[in-house]
Parts: sequence; C-alpha cells; structure tokens
Amino acid sequence: MALMGKGTRAAGSARRAASGPPPRGAYGGSRDAAQGQVPPPPPETRSAARASGRPGSGRGATFSVLMMTVASLAAVGVLAAQAEATAPRVRAQSGSASTTKTSTKSGSSSSDGAGTALPASSGSGTRIVYSPSESRVWLVEGSHTVERTMTVVPGTITAPDGSYSVTSKAPGATGGDDVQVLYVVRFGGNYGFDAEANLTGLPPKPTGKTGGIRMAQLDAQALYEFSSVGTAVVVVS
Repeated sequence: MALMGKGTRAAGSARRAASGPPPRGAYGGSRDAAQGQVPPPPPETRSAARASGRPGSGRGATFSVLMMTVASLAAVGVLAAQAEATAPRVRAQSGSASTTKTSTKSGSSSSDGAGTALPASSGSGTRIVYSPSESRVWLVEGSHTVERTMTVVPGTITAPDGSYSVTSKAPGATGGDDVQVLYVVRFGGNYGFDAEANLTGLPPKPTGKTGGIRMAQLDAQALYEFSSVGTAVVVVS
C-alpha cells in the first residue's frame, strides 16, 4: 500500500509538469495577474479613444502651416503697397503747360493750335522727344500718337541732338545744382528729366551746372510713368 501511494504522488507530479504553466500575456491569466502585468485594452476601446474628438499632432501642424501662409501673403501685400507709394503723386494744377493725347503727323499742329507740332525727323515708335530750342517734350506712343506734350525748362548743359535711351529712374534725387528733385528719368549719362520737389508749377531757369530738364511736377510724373529703362529718347533742335 505504501508503494502504491508513492507512485500515485509521482504520477500526479509528472502530469502537472507536462501540462506546464499557463501562457504569458493571455487575457485573465492567473500568472499575469500574479506578476502585476495589465493586458492591453481590446481594439474597440482604442477606437473609442480616437473618436473622442481630441485633435492629433498632424492636424495641429497643418493648421500652423496654414496660419503662417496667410501671414506671409499679408506681409507681401503690405510691401507691395509700400513700393507703389515710393514716388509721391501730385494732383493736376491750374495753369499747367501740358496738353493731352492727340494724333498728329510730323510737321502738323496738335489740337491745341499752339504750334506744339511733333518735330520732323524725330524717330519712330514709342519714344520721348525733346527739343531744347522749343523748350518742349512730347511723349509719343506707337507711330505718331502724342500721349502728352509739355513745356519744360532746359538745363544749363544741353544734350546734343541724337538718339538715346532711358538708363535709370528714381522717385527722388539731388540735381547737379544741389536742388532736390522728383520723378528723375535719366538718359545719355549726364542728362535727365525731373521736377523741383517743393514747386508745383514750372521752375525758374537753373543757375547751377546741371543737365536736368525741369518741368511741372504733374508733367514730370506723367513722363516718369510713361517711360521705362530702355525707352527711346530723341533730342532734336
């Protein structure tokens, strides 16, 4: 009987060893509970957390990029407005010496009947025509359409007859005679069209050495807007 009891206990131990411990990580496993391990929540629990409405990091980054783009576009608009306002604008003055758009051929009179005909041999195409002897400038668009003509005050240094082109423009500068000027359009190196900064009408003849061809501010503004770097300038006596 004693031998039989020993064998029974040995067989029971063998069966327990063969069955092995319960698998690790199984939901509700006594071994996991005993070692303090908490099983992960089931998939439906994680889905509910995602649906709770809390924004993810990707969504916040997208919103930040959108706000930075809007701010950049606003800054570009401000800079563009500042650049446009660099050259001051003037209003029409009474007693202006300019005449407006006419269609005329070389050697004929314009519509004002004041003998402001476009000089002969003044070139072709879009150009600025300047006659020192007549103290006049014509802004010519295309072939013979005079957009504007105005009386000017020649500088003390006169540009020789010939064809030139606009080399640079500036909303303001100091003339060779130390006068502050606006709407500067330069050609031929030492010559240019401009207007005195503090005078709206025609200025007096300059006394200092200058190649600046002065005009009323409104006329200088029109010439400034008409021209660009490379626009032809024809000087004819």
